Amino acid sequence: MVASLALQKKVFGGISLPALILFWWLAPSVPPVQSAERSGSGGTATNNETTSEAGLSPAAESAHEFPPLPITWSTGTGAWRGQWGRREALFCPPGGTPEPVWGTDIYTDDSSVCTAAIHAGLLESAEVGGRVMIEVRPDISQYLGSTRNGVTSGDWMDVWPSSFIFIWGAAQHEPAPAVQIDARTSAESWQGRPGRTVTVLCPPRFELLSVYGGGVYTIDTPICSAGVHAGRITRAKGGMLTIKLLPGRSVYPGSTNNGMTSFTAEARPQSYTFVPTPPHTPLPPRAMSPFLPPPG
Repeated sequence: MVASLALQKKVFGGISLPALILFWWLAPSVPPVQSAERSGSGGTATNNETTSEAGLSPAAESAHEFPPLPITWSTGTGAWRGQWGRREALFCPPGGTPEPVWGTDIYTDDSSVCTAAIHAGLLESAEVGGRVMIEVRPDISQYLGSTRNGVTSGDWMDVWPSSFIFIWGAAQHEPAPAVQIDARTSAESWQGRPGRTVTVLCPPRFELLSVYGGGVYTIDTPICSAGVHAGRITRAKGGMLTIKLLPGRSVYPGSTNNGMTSFTAEARPQSYTFVPTPPHTPLPPRAMSPFLPPPG
């Protein structure tokens, strides 16, 4: 099977951005994952067969202890830009059509996750599909293409908003890093999975925003501000927080704690609370943080 697309990129103020971003809902309660299209010498799949002996993806069975998110063969990781360290188990449906990929081992965030997984030797073929795990990373500004397992990835030798790697093998069983977030990040990005826990890192001196609820917060309440209200962190220093997603409630009473007054809110489909952060949680990765390369 041959996949070849004419795609286009534009550069604004010296920063490369996708010319077209596609949003779709993976499921009613699952946040969208975006991909971007561009043209140039993008990756092309020349066939669907892999020469790797890796077989089906070894992505963690225990990742978050939840089923993988279903995606399409055009899905990238652009929806999670800026959330360095975010890990997600994803499911590539069988019978897919390979889409363009840029990079080797580290891929631009508009690359097809599923096609990149074949390139990396973690999926057998587009006919079979399978499960993989990704980690969102900062831009490395230099993505060298290569030909592996019937997939030719393209070069992108310029800045790009973010990248991703695959987490597999022994790395799946190591502590996941905290996810870098900003002042406006809420738990909505992880909604749809009550019981899931996520550790995040708030920056120092972040903007305090409105908080709804107390002890248990609405799903759309900014996490860092809720952390100050809960007494878990200070605005001056920021720090790590671990949230646990909960079912929705009919009402969220406001309260005054730690110098902040939260608002009372009506019903929301989901909510969250804070739980202790696992010891030895790593910091979010940097652009060149080491990782276990895929089998290739």
